[in-house]
Amino acid sequence: MKKVTINTSDLMKEVISFLEDNKEVEIIVTGNSMLPFYKNGETIVTLKKEDTYKKLDVVLFKYQNRFVLHRIIKIKNNTYFIKGDGSFRTEVVSKPDILGKVIKFTTKNKTIKCYQLKVHLWMVFSPFKRILLKLIKKT
Repeated sequence: MKKVTINTSDLMKEVISFLEDNKEVEIIVTGNSMLPFYKNGETIVTLKKEDTYKKLDVVLFKYQNRFVLHRIIKIKNNTYFIKGDGSFRTEVVSKPDILGKVIKFTTKNKTIKCYQLKVHLWMVFSPFKRILLKLIKKT
């Protein structure tokens, strides 16, 4: 297989262009901020631009000149409070900063559209997130 290296900013221009044309885009997750649900280099997410976003949607957004994929934890007026499942910091953005949302993802050749129960349980146990993440990272 031939490898191609693409500058992240050039890649994101293409991703944004596809999303604005109402096309679906697949990207490989990088980083551990969405553990335990999305794994670095293993999980492929399918993104699509939507008219509305709701609590618990995982969205791609621009924050401090970076592109981030995290979960909406709260919406107040037109302000979105977003945090990675494996993160401790909350990002605050407005709707124009959101580029699209995850409509499905694939990990280990298994495609998943939704698992709200697991997400709700993760939110309930978030006070123990540090301990749980250490256990998850060891496996």
